[in-house]
Amino acid sequence: MYLVTIWGWEFDIVLILGIAALVVAIVLPILIYKIQKWRSEKQYNETQARLDQMQVGQDQIQTDQKRMLQYIDGLDESPPKVKDPYKAGEEALAEWKLDSAMNHFRRALEQATEPTQRSALLIIMGNVEDDRGNYDHARGHYRESLLIAEKAGDTAGRCWALNGLGLVDMGKGRFKEAEKHHREGIEIAKRREFDGADEALAAHLGNIGLVLRHKGDLDGALKSHREALAINRRIGNLHGEAQSLSGIALVLKHKGDLKGALKSHNDSLGIHRRIGNPMGEAQELGNIGNVLILKGYLDKALQSHREALKIDRRIGNPLGEANDLGNIGNVLIHKGDLDGTLKNYEEGLGIFRRINNKLGEAQTFGNIGNVLRQKGDLDGALKSHKEALKIDRKIGNPLGEASDLGNIGLVLTDKDDLDGALKNMEQALTIFKKLGIPREIKIVEDNIKGVKEMMAKK
Repeated sequence: MYLVTIWGWEFDIVLILGIAALVVAIVLPILIYKIQKWRSEKQYNETQARLDQMQVGQDQIQTDQKRMLQYIDGLDESPPKVKDPYKAGEEALAEWKLDSAMNHFRRALEQATEPTQRSALLIIMGNVEDDRGNYDHARGHYRESLLIAEKAGDTAGRCWALNGLGLVDMGKGRFKEAEKHHREGIEIAKRREFDGADEALAAHLGNIGLVLRHKGDLDGALKSHREALAINRRIGNLHGEAQSLSGIALVLKHKGDLKGALKSHNDSLGIHRRIGNPMGEAQELGNIGNVLILKGYLDKALQSHREALKIDRRIGNPLGEANDLGNIGNVLIHKGDLDGTLKNYEEGLGIFRRINNKLGEAQTFGNIGNVLRQKGDLDGALKSHKEALKIDRKIGNPLGEASDLGNIGLVLTDKDDLDGALKNMEQALTIFKKLGIPREIKIVEDNIKGVKEMMAKK
């Protein structure tokens, strides 16, 4: 027996060492787990913030041809002088020839005399312009449709026109106005005064879910998407069901429930595959890839985004292709491959320009600016962010404008132009406060605080 005397007491040193070893065996794994959990949460928050920055506007530039033709109100049974150009436009949409489609729809509109037909055609034209990021043109079509519908007592046309106006306001970051339009649409749809009212109700509920998520009300967003899901399942609208599941997944992702988000996205993916909707399939593969990035599974994320890219190229969906290239760039930046990221962003930019999608073009310029900043090319980064700002102001996109100003402020901070940085950040903060986006307000306020601290040290 080996004894040691401590403060006048004798202890068996072997027993002490045994107890110490037992304590270490119990406590150390707990300590390691807590450290790993803290690091994991920190990594998740940092990755989420970076991914959010790279995906400003992503929800708005994803699209689906079915949504463009969601409300056609008897155009299939209209006179040949209206029906023929309308069907030609529908075929052009299937081939993603948007300019040609718009020309056909304009010809149909010129020939249409029935208010309901005119309202439906204007909504379709608004949907096309909205998906291209041409918000002012889209708003004009939706407003004209709304006026015609109200004058003719066309409840269905009025409900779907409000849905379009809500989407435009959401795309521009005007979430308060967007919510107002969708709430009004919900009240109309709930009266069930027209065929397809339940489908319209589910659409408005889903879009309010998107609005509430952007405003930071994740519980409200989840409730809204689940209500839409219940309606879509009840009426057997599989396409709507898939969209609702995707909306739920996006909320769960922002709540940090990545397992739940992945399951919901996979459920949506299964439906798109079952109903033969390759465009929806590609979009969900992209969403799954984004969740996998947050989980740290970069190789699996890359595989998912490349599978989406393969589908979009096969079906001839240039907008999806551009989004996929951007998503692949997002993965590569997390893998530290800045050159690969830049290559994918620039390829996507070329596509956005070719199809005249100004929103996607502005977003990609912002992403390129972020990469150039990381590479130390501050002049190139500043030029890219200013290009994004120019486009966002031109198309009337205050959400993008605020993000651009914030990014310009960060570049100017790196260039030690603190006065310029503060000016741009304060402009960004004013816009974010006007839009009412708590998370972005907090980020910009923290950046402003950092710049002021740097100024005080000079």
